[in-house]
Amino acid sequence: MPSPERSVEIGLVLQGGGALGAYECGAIGALFELIDEAERIGRSIFLKSVSGVSIGALNGACVVGAESRADALARLNRLWDDFSLPSPEFWPWQMQRDLSLFGLPGFYAPRLDVWALANWTYLYDTSPLFKALADHVDFPLLNRSPIFFVTTAIDVESGQVKRFSNHALGDDPATAIDERHILASGSLPPQFPWTEIDGHVYWDGGLVDNAPLGDVIDTFSHGDNIDRLVVVMDVYPLRARRPKNLPEVRDRVHELCFGNHVRQDQVSARRINDMVATIEMLAHLISPERMTKEAKARVDRVREFKVIRIVNIDMQDPDASAAPGMQHETDGEDGLRDFSPRTVRRRREDGYRIARINLLPVFKELGLREKSARS
Repeated sequence: MPSPERSVEIGLVLQGGGALGAYECGAIGALFELIDEAERIGRSIFLKSVSGVSIGALNGACVVGAESRADALARLNRLWDDFSLPSPEFWPWQMQRDLSLFGLPGFYAPRLDVWALANWTYLYDTSPLFKALADHVDFPLLNRSPIFFVTTAIDVESGQVKRFSNHALGDDPATAIDERHILASGSLPPQFPWTEIDGHVYWDGGLVDNAPLGDVIDTFSHGDNIDRLVVVMDVYPLRARRPKNLPEVRDRVHELCFGNHVRQDQVSARRINDMVATIEMLAHLISPERMTKEAKARVDRVREFKVIRIVNIDMQDPDASAAPGMQHETDGEDGLRDFSPRTVRRRREDGYRIARINLLPVFKELGLREKSARS
């Protein structure tokens, strides 16, 4: 078990997925609850960074652009209360889901300039989101926060990934984050318009990488007395039952395109961990007097890349049993637009429950829970 004197840094990765972001709202509540419990027993634990794309960037901005964890959760809950689109209870759930096709207050509205249809490059106006962001995110706080906030977007013309961070990160200088950077990360075509920043136009970062794991790994502190934990909120299932018709095929393709990259990143991270462990073992076989200054510097540099654990929280396949379970009927491809109060509430509750179940064993292993603490 890790020493109680070791500090723990957490990097949080939030995927894009439209209305599926309600899962993240609930899951963040479970994570913060466990952090609070760890602090009460005297453990040194920090949320080091939040990396988000699209709706994950919006959720992440609420977290970092807040005075405290309690304030962050209050902002998140208000946001998703506002994003719940009321409809008559007696309507079939498909009708409640599809009501958002006519717009979502505080998020987007249909275009009305039908006379210009031939030159449209998007379907909805996202200007209402500017006010929602101003209401729910304290951008001055976000930019002053010691927590790294990182989001990405794709330059429409160059095809390059652009990383926006409130702190300098790698070769990227710090960016004064504002509403445009959140919109840029969520500018999913053809539904939403690209977002212009400093003469460049950007689309949704999820088109290339919907869960940029490497961004949070880059933010971790260096040193041997730190445990590093990456928590990935994955709103798309890795596994699924074999599709039986064309709509299910389309849904499965969508899941694989937007949800599978994070697992590839995890494999790469595990390989790096193995490589670091191997180098450390070999370094211990060399006596200190034979270790040159250059060799020691190289070994120390390699250790900086070590991540102790990556926890993937799969919101749609939480049990990972022998055979994939049935997907909830509201979580198919069309579920990205299901902002009905019943579905938003279920996803928030499921996100909390699934995240707590997945994180409890990890917190116990890291010594972040009292032995007598209940699960």
